[in-house]
Amino acid sequence: MTEVDGSPVRPLEVKVAAGTYLTVLVTSDLLYGIDEVAYEPDADPHSTILWPSALATAIELPDIISPGDYILDLGAGTGLVSLMAARLGAYVTALDHDPFALRLIDEAARLQGLTVETREFDLTSGERLPMADLLVASDLLYEFDLAESIAWHVTKQVGRGGRALIADPGRLGSSTFFDFLKENWVYGHQYPVEVALPYESGELTPVEIHLFGE
Repeated sequence: MTEVDGSPVRPLEVKVAAGTYLTVLVTSDLLYGIDEVAYEPDADPHSTILWPSALATAIELPDIISPGDYILDLGAGTGLVSLMAARLGAYVTALDHDPFALRLIDEAARLQGLTVETREFDLTSGERLPMADLLVASDLLYEFDLAESIAWHVTKQVGRGGRALIADPGRLGSSTFFDFLKENWVYGHQYPVEVALPYESGELTPVEIHLFGE
C-alpha cells in the first residue's frame, strides 16, 4: 500500500499479453466492493477499481492500433487501456470526470516510463471530442443518459472517418446506446472476450467488444 495525494492506493500488476505486464494504481478491487474505496469525498469509487471491460479492451488493442495512432480513452478509470495504448506506441489522451482517477493514471504512467495525457472531461456535457484515430470506451453504458452521450460521440467519431471500440459486459444502458446508433445508421461488428482479473482466481467474465468504423 502506498499513497497518492495523501490517499491510500495499491499497485496492481496486470498481465495484458504474453510477456506484457502493466501496473495500475487502485483503491480496492471488486472482491471488497466499492463501499470501501471512498477515500476522497468527491471521488468516484468506480473510477479507481479495475473492471473486466478495461482488461478486455487492453487485450484487444495490439490487433487494432498502430504506433503513432492517436487514441482517446473515455472514462479512463485506472488507465489500463491508456497505458497499454502508450506501450504500443500510440499517442493517448485519458479522459475522466474524476480528477483523482486521473492523478492515479499520471502516477502509474510516470512509474512505468510511459506518456499519457490526462484531461478532466464530462462526457454528458455535449462538448465535442478532439479528432482521434480511435475512440475507446470500456464499461460506460451503465446509465441511460451516459449511454446516449457515448453513442452521440461514437456517431460523430465514425462520421468523420474514425473508429470506435466499445467494451460492454451488458449494462443497463446498452439498448439505449445501440438504438441511438441504429437511428443514425451506425453499424459495426462485435465479438466476445472472456477475461479474468488478477484477484479473481481464474474466474472468467464475458465482455462484448464492439468495433465501429473502417
